[in-house]
Amino acid sequence: MYRILKGDLNSPSKFKEKLHDYIVTLRAEILKHHNIEFDIEEIGDLLLSICRSNDFNVICQEGKKMFLDESKVQEWIDKKLIPNTVIVNLDDEDIIRLLVFCLEITYQMFSGGTRATVTQKGFREKRRFLRGIFPLV
Repeated sequence: MYRILKGDLNSPSKFKEKLHDYIVTLRAEILKHHNIEFDIEEIGDLLLSICRSNDFNVICQEGKKMFLDESKVQEWIDKKLIPNTVIVNLDDEDIIRLLVFCLEITYQMFSGGTRATVTQKGFREKRRFLRGIFPLV
C-alpha cells in the first residue's frame, strides 16, 4: 500500500514522482496481460485521475491517513480502463478521412457555410479564421 497525501493529489509531479515505481510496474503488467502499451506519463495521469475521483474506491482511509488500494486499482484496470481503451493507428484510412472531415467542417463553420455558424455569429464580437485556430494550415 502506498500512502497518499492531499498534497500529492494536488500536484501531478509530486504524485508521479512518489508512485513512479508503481506506475512502471502497472505499465508492465498492462502490457503483459492485455498487450496494450501505455506511456508512463499516460499511466501516471490516469492513476492520478482515478485517485482524485476515487472511482472504484481506490483510495481507502484509515483514520486520517489515505492509502492507495492496489487491488482496487487492478479492478479498475480490468473493468474500466481496458474495456474503454481504443487503439487507433494514424495510417488507417478511416482515421485520415475523419481528420480531413473535422478540418473541413471547421473551415465551413468559420466561413459561414453551416447553420451552427449562423447562430453563433451573433454571439461573437470578433470573427475567427481557420488560420488563427490552426496556424500550420
